[in-house]
This record gives sequence, structure tokens and C-alpha cells, in this order.
Amino acid sequence: MKAHPRGATAGLYAVLLSATAAAAQDAPAPPRTWTFGGVALEGAVETYSAYYGMRGTWWNLSAGKAPDFDTDRSFAEFWVHPKLDATFKLSDGAEIYGALSVAATQTLGADPFDYEDEGAVRLGSTVLGARRTTGDWRYDISLGRQRFTLGTGMLLAMGSSNGYSWGGGASAQRRVWGQSIVARVGTPEVTVTGFALEPDEAPAARTDTRLRGLALEWARAEIGKAGISWFTVPESKAIYPGDLAPLDFIDDGRDGLDTWHGWLNLTAIIPAVPTLGLRAEFARQRNDITRADGRRDPMKADAWLLGVSWQGQALPFAPKFTYHYASFSGDDPETETYERFDPMFWGNGLDNWWFGANGAYSWLNANLLVHRVIVDAYFSARDIVQLQYVHASVDEVNSAVQFGQGARFTSGQILVGVPEPELSDEIYLQYSRVVTPKLIATGFVSHSIPGDGLKATAVQGTDSWTTIGLGLTANF
Repeated sequence: MKAHPRGATAGLYAVLLSATAAAAQDAPAPPRTWTFGGVALEGAVETYSAYYGMRGTWWNLSAGKAPDFDTDRSFAEFWVHPKLDATFKLSDGAEIYGALSVAATQTLGADPFDYEDEGAVRLGSTVLGARRTTGDWRYDISLGRQRFTLGTGMLLAMGSSNGYSWGGGASAQRRVWGQSIVARVGTPEVTVTGFALEPDEAPAARTDTRLRGLALEWARAEIGKAGISWFTVPESKAIYPGDLAPLDFIDDGRDGLDTWHGWLNLTAIIPAVPTLGLRAEFARQRNDITRADGRRDPMKADAWLLGVSWQGQALPFAPKFTYHYASFSGDDPETETYERFDPMFWGNGLDNWWFGANGAYSWLNANLLVHRVIVDAYFSARDIVQLQYVHASVDEVNSAVQFGQGARFTSGQILVGVPEPELSDEIYLQYSRVVTPKLIATGFVSHSIPGDGLKATAVQGTDSWTTIGLGLTANF
């Protein structure tokens, strides 16, 4: 594997995570309201500012092929998001609604991918929809640029690119899909959703992917949710790493992909242990891919996650303990079947599908096995501390880990990936202070130690990768 200077493989920025608290990022801006006849308007301005400092970036893997890459770097990112929501009541239980926003990002300094001082002002949400409630039934249809997360974000969450010439790659605030149609019908607990999505992709990361699908979900606020979905990709130019990456890629690998995805996230289901939480998710992908020599082979890829959590509400600081184990299949180089999992547009924070503040820059939820332990402690209603440990390894050795990087010659052969399974061990410590509902401050430090797999591919030696970050959410 290697560091990724300007012009790096498209698709890597889809996983650049916000290393601050998910609660801080998603805190809703307090609205200002106006009413004109039957039209109600709500306006707000959301802002996020962050500073990141790094040492040993990419574990010094750049030294072999990009010796001029500076592994010590610092940069700042800024996000400003003015938005306006509107509703117009048609009759009892029926209304038309819309949303309009503008999203501006700016990076000062060079980020880990060597994009320097980049930024852009672009449309955020532009949504028009109608909804109605009749008895126990709810109907909702919307179209335009909007957020959409399937389940917990295992596959469909980040509808927009972050980074590249748009800036703001580490904070990853852009999330709306470029075009969408979302139709929902349901009762208070059961919802059926049909969706058609097109991502909003930066020019350097374009895959021209189109998505169509259906989802069925049961949800109850005091217990949790469970659901299942199916979606297909009728069109995409996304490439897959092939057998001899980076020499051999599979063009249009995602085109025609079919995916089944299910999720279950429940708490308070055992009366004797009311704070026990259980989580299970899976995804199954099937397709046919065309290799560089024209041969057609089946694609059979799978991923799953199992998790358990418990909160000791009677203990000091009411700690919550969480353990996750996740598996994303890698391609076995000894078979004709293509098994590498396609993570698509995943995200939704460090508690979900980003595995480590540093690791999630690199481990793209394909050919990956992860153990994650999380401890949350509540020192007060305003002071929250989180500690994470993430152990990452590969599902298949000598198989692409990122996007085909790390090609090396061994005994006359070209190999990719790592020859030993261990990738990294990362410790992450975060403190969040809720100053007011409008103002949330976050600080973190993350220390990632390279495993035997990385060390075996880096003849120049490896370093630990340490990142510190400071973030401030201010809403008006």
C-alpha cells in the first residue's frame, strides 16, 4: 500500500471521516421561524471548524514510492451551511414541504492526500416533497438533493464526495445525494421505502453510479429497529481492483450489482437487563464481472457485523461498553470467483462504519476484519468521553486491501495487499463538551500502530500514525 498524493485513485475520499463526535456533527441548528399565510419557514446556519495535526501519516508507507511526501502535517477545515426549510399545509394531515441550502467548505493547508487550500461553494439540499397522514397510515414522497441513509449506513449513507477540489475531506460534512426520489408508506412502526439515488461526486472521483431499491423496516423508539432491503445498480463506471493491481483493473465492475442488506439494532428486549443492546447486520452482493482479458466470472461477496452493548447506569459516570466484530470479504486470488466486497457509499460515524480515525482513511470496508471496543463515559450532562480500540486485519492475504495499492514483486510474481493478516491497532480518545445546544466543542487524539502486514510490505520501515483534532460546531 502507499500514500496517496494528488491524483490518487478515485474513490478513496468516499471514506474520509469526521473525527469528531457524531453528536456534534449532527446537532440540528436551532431554527428561526417565519409564517406567511399557510407557509411556514425555518432558517438556520450550521457551521463546523476543525484543526488536524498528524505525525507519521500513512505509517510512513509513502517513503518507498513518494519520498517527498511529508508525513508530518497540519491543516484546518471550515464548513458553513445556511439552510431554509418550508412547509405548506394543504389540509388536515397533508402538506407540501421543501428545503434549500448552500454548502461551503474550505481547507487551509495540505490534507493527508496532499490536496492543499481547496474549497468550494455548492448547493446542499434542494428538496420538494409531499406527505400525508390518514389514520395510522403515513405517505411521503420527495425528490431532489437530500440526505438518505439505509439502515445504519453500512452501504448507503454518504451521498456526496468530500475532499478533492471541494475541500473539507477530513470533516466530511457533505452528505446529500446529487439526485434522488424517495417514496415511503407505512404505519407508526412499519415503513416501506422505494428509492432511486445518484451520488453527488467530485470530478476526480466520478463513478456515475445509479441505484434503485426497496426497503422494509420496523422501528419502535424505545426498542430499536430491524429491516431488510434489496437494491441494484443499473449503471456504474466504478472500477474494481483486479488480479494484478495496479496493472489490472476491472472496468465497470459495479455495473449490474445486486445487493441484499439487513440490519437489527435492539435494546431493552430483556427485562432483566434493560440496558443490554444487540446488533446484527449483513450484506450479500452478487454480479458478473469482466476481467481485463475478457473472461466473465461470477462475483460473490459478503459482509456482516455482530455487536453487543451494555450501560452501567448505576456505576460512576454511567459508562456504556460496546463491542463490534465486522467482516468484509476479500478476493481469494486462487479462485475464479470475485469475492471482494464493494462498500459503496458507507459512513455514519466512528460508532458505525468508519473503523478508526486513522484506519478509516485506509481500510475501505473491503477485505477487512475488525474488532472494535468502545467505552463511553458521561462525566456530566455536558461532558462526554469516549475511548475506542480498533484492531484491523485482512480477510485474504495477498489480495487488494485498499484499491490495489501495494503491488510488489516476489519470486518473479506480482502480489498485492499484505502477506501477513494484521493491519493496525488503533487507540482513540475523544472528549466532547456541550457548551450550549448551539455550541459543541470536541477534541481527540488517535494513535495507530502498524501491524505485521504493513511492516512486511515496507522495506523502508514504518512509523506509528498519530492524529490530534479539535472541532467546534456552532449553529445559529
